[in-house]
Amino acid sequence: MNLQQLDHLLALAETGSFSRASEKVHLTQPALSRSIQMLEQELGMQLVDRVGKRNELTPFGAMVLARAKRISMETHELRRAAALLADGQAGVVRLGLGAAPGALFSSPLLIHMLRNHPRVGLQLHGGGPELQLAALRARSLDALVLTYRAVSPREDLHIDVLPTLRSGFVCRRGHPLLASRRGKPVRFDELVRYPVVSTMVSDDVARILVERYGSDASPQRWLHVSSEDIGALIEAVRNTDAVFLGVLAATRALQDSGDLAELEVEPAAGLSAQFAFVTLEGRTEAPALRLVREFCVGLAKAGADQSGA
Repeated sequence: MNLQQLDHLLALAETGSFSRASEKVHLTQPALSRSIQMLEQELGMQLVDRVGKRNELTPFGAMVLARAKRISMETHELRRAAALLADGQAGVVRLGLGAAPGALFSSPLLIHMLRNHPRVGLQLHGGGPELQLAALRARSLDALVLTYRAVSPREDLHIDVLPTLRSGFVCRRGHPLLASRRGKPVRFDELVRYPVVSTMVSDDVARILVERYGSDASPQRWLHVSSEDIGALIEAVRNTDAVFLGVLAATRALQDSGDLAELEVEPAAGLSAQFAFVTLEGRTEAPALRLVREFCVGLAKAGADQSGA
């Protein structure tokens, strides 16, 4: 028994005639008749009563027809689902995001997928790098976007490094530093008179700051609040005199709206951040995941272009 034989039975039941059914399925009448006979032989019961020019389904044939309709419908839906998946229009993508990538990618990615690929399910997961890498290896997640320095190269990981993004200091509109300096760069010692908030400052960033501004620039001396929730940090900066240190692209929308402003520091720190799109090496990339990866790469590139990184 095969799907083609069931399609032949459906055509015969629909037309009531071997001649019309053969035209419908593009077969000769003898070939269609042989197909129905082979199906009857395999099932061990007659499906069609052939009475002169009339062809009527037997009671068993009517039961087979009902099931054949369901099978045909499921087959059609299966083919449609496969076509949608192949075209990236369906499926589910489970994406893990680090703290800084989450602040930059989450909202734009959700909006993009809902507008342009509404049939694709998207699950976003947070957590520390080690937990997320473990989930990726357990195949609980399909991909990760993490800070590049948090990912150690391993044979089982495929790491796409995203464009470099500039980091810097940001404060609210109307901050005393903006008013007192009147557009001129601030000194680091002036900046740290106010609370500074950030994610956990890496050893690389700490070293650069000490090299630029001296031993007093060690994060232990000036970092007031650290959190992996960048959204909460930025909201605190909007409503207090705290200063945010982090990826400037994460604050771009609020800078564009005038709620936040970048503080130029003299001499410039020259800080930057780099993210990576991480998948399992050798695992076939689903079309829907490709859409997510391409968007993340494009968004990082746009952020790098805007910040001049």
